[in-house]
Amino acid sequence: MATRLNDENYMNDTIDMRRFFLCLKTKIWMIVLCTFVCALIGPVIYKAYYSITDGQDRYQRSCDFYITFNEADHPNGMDYYNAYTWGQFLLDDKMIEHVMDFGGSYTEDEIKASVTSRMMSDYRVLTVIVSGTDTRKIEAIYEAYKFAMPQFAGDVDEITSIRVWSEDDLIKINDHTHAFNAAILGAILGLFVSIVAWALYYCMDDRIYTQSDWCRRFKNVAFLGYDCDIFEKESKEETDINNDEILVLKWGEHATAAEYLINEKKNSNIQVKGIKLVECDEAFLRKYYGRSKS
Repeated sequence: MATRLNDENYMNDTIDMRRFFLCLKTKIWMIVLCTFVCALIGPVIYKAYYSITDGQDRYQRSCDFYITFNEADHPNGMDYYNAYTWGQFLLDDKMIEHVMDFGGSYTEDEIKASVTSRMMSDYRVLTVIVSGTDTRKIEAIYEAYKFAMPQFAGDVDEITSIRVWSEDDLIKINDHTHAFNAAILGAILGLFVSIVAWALYYCMDDRIYTQSDWCRRFKNVAFLGYDCDIFEKESKEETDINNDEILVLKWGEHATAAEYLINEKKNSNIQVKGIKLVECDEAFLRKYYGRSKS
């Protein structure tokens, strides 16, 4: 009697990598399509999320300040004033006090939320950046720091003076600068999910493509070959199995269907002893067995 391997044994069986990649090759277009679609969806989700969480245009204005250090009395003073420490000094109590003295319509929290800084290779040039959604508050805080920075120079011994070196106009920030990154992330996730989904589908697929597919799933039923040109010689080999005892199965049919047909013959008192696959995909079998066209 034909015995089908139970699902647990089959799932624990090794994967036929040649068959896996040949089947995967036929689905490459689906993986590419999924990757492309997810790459398009990524920026859409990003922009939708941005619109829901914020939804307002952002602006910024920056100013470069030139710092003159008191190198005569403090030759190492400039070592203490770097990009990191300036980020703290711009928002410490003394600086905030000078900014508030300017008399603008803003709060301390608004100042801290809108002011950042950067320093390039020249330690004497500090860029102060004011950003936000309210252009009037940006301008007010910007002018306040132009007033406060020279005042701050008088509070510390290491600095002789701070003056405005250059100013930039108010600009609108492109808040969708991460759209490309969102597209890349979407493509990566799409590629990963589609490959994992295909691998899971492959593991659950019980279709019969090759001799090993049959032999791994059934016992006591001989595989008699493929009914196609590249196996013509093998198919003509004689066997002592009667035609009634041979199950003719379409190439790519599910193992469950084969099991059903075997049981149908069994109910008719016919013992299935052999299986032959018909309507085969010759291109697939040539690549699987490494046979060239004759």
